[in-house]
Amino acid sequence: MACLNNCNYNCTQQLSKKLALLWRIDQYTKDAKDCGHPACADMWRKIKADEEKHVEMLRQAVEGLSKEGKLN
Repeated sequence: MACLNNCNYNCTQQLSKKLALLWRIDQYTKDAKDCGHPACADMWRKIKADEEKHVEMLRQAVEGLSKEGKLN
């Protein structure tokens, strides 16, 4: 049972961290724009797009565990 609990923790913990990262990336993008660095702002937008894909994967994993009654 510990393995399942570790899996639950890992998925939910990473989802939380990724969501916090998305918020920070918004701040980084704003900073880059405010400092007149459009290349950096574009880089942060691309990174955010990649991270949003990871968030969706984790969200689906947590949702799947929940639907299977395994999120405990």
